[in-house]
Amino acid sequence: MIEPLVLAAAKDFLVTDGTEHGYAIVDAQFLVNQWGETDIPDETIERLSPINALNLSAGRPDALVAVPNPDAFETSTEQVISPLLCAIEAKGHSGDSVNVAEAITQAHAHLDEVNLGFAAVPRQSVKPIHRRLAGELDIGLLLVDDAGSVEVAKKPRAVGASTTPSTETIRFHARIGGDVSSKLKKNHPKNAVGYALAVAADGDTETLCEEHVIGTISHARLDAEALGLVATRSSQPALTPKGTESVRTLSYCYDGVLPALEKIGEYYGSQKRLIDDDPAMGIVARDAILQYPPTQELLDVLDNIAEEGSEKFRVDQVAKRLARRRPEFAIDLFLSTDPKTRRAALQDQEIRLDVFDREENYHTNTLFQYKAVLFHTGLLTSRGLDTLADLDFSEEKESQLWIPEDSI
Repeated sequence: MIEPLVLAAAKDFLVTDGTEHGYAIVDAQFLVNQWGETDIPDETIERLSPINALNLSAGRPDALVAVPNPDAFETSTEQVISPLLCAIEAKGHSGDSVNVAEAITQAHAHLDEVNLGFAAVPRQSVKPIHRRLAGELDIGLLLVDDAGSVEVAKKPRAVGASTTPSTETIRFHARIGGDVSSKLKKNHPKNAVGYALAVAADGDTETLCEEHVIGTISHARLDAEALGLVATRSSQPALTPKGTESVRTLSYCYDGVLPALEKIGEYYGSQKRLIDDDPAMGIVARDAILQYPPTQELLDVLDNIAEEGSEKFRVDQVAKRLARRRPEFAIDLFLSTDPKTRRAALQDQEIRLDVFDREENYHTNTLFQYKAVLFHTGLLTSRGLDTLADLDFSEEKESQLWIPEDSI
């Protein structure tokens, strides 16, 4: 049983239907057509997706999973960051052997930055000494059989962990149930803010949203989730801590939740820039989008370009600058989620900058919805493109320039 199949089974087990906001990223080393002399089916690559470059201080884990299956670990009274983040190190057959001990020690090495570590290995390869080692190092041991079924041989306990922009981004994705660019559906943050207000207001959320915000209620909900204002649990929307504080702020500014909702209704079909026309709402939306770690990294890159006086703000130039600095963020923000595009970007496990030279590789939602949010919140000077077909690097159109507002 080769390592990619072991990892796919472990990932499927740890990100289950029972975990409502589970989110996993697999490392770029698995974007290959062959593992040793064995072909990797496209179906396996699909199971492993999304795939990105993973880098922790102790090396590259095979996968990171936020909100892992609660059946896989022991509950603990320790105060640990939420949501929980785990690292998976998988091993498959190499010749006639499986290096189980190495999987366990590699998983243990990541515990400074994750709350849980798991070693995933073929069932028949585990010996009593491996179970003892996993227990001593507090590493979960997942046994995978040829049919892909997973047994938890050792359950770890969650521990505290430091945070980094990379690990916090995966936690953020878990909180909102996906990546920000893919979830954003509308080009104005008032829909996200309005949906959060509708959740908080007395009355039926959907009725209030349709009356005061927008008719496409599901899109408003996804936008609110993308900005981290709302989370959906057991099919019911609920304010996040960030959403609660945002509603509290707007309720204070407008003398109540309903008056704030009514103010949102005034922006239906409006082309006005939110932060200019209504600073309170603009700042609430601005604060929300700044909670997304790649946004801050992007703004730092834009500030650097401005300081240099190079004026190279076209989206492909910006994307490549970000890719040199934080490749995983550039891939998340700018590239299509198509596995073929990811494979081209991460060939030989290193970021290939030429992938950003081709217009067809870009994520439409980033060019339109995400950029529109940055414009309405006073972070960029212009709106985005309407369609991917409008992207043309031979031109210097305002809509494809990512110029920071008031760069410091």
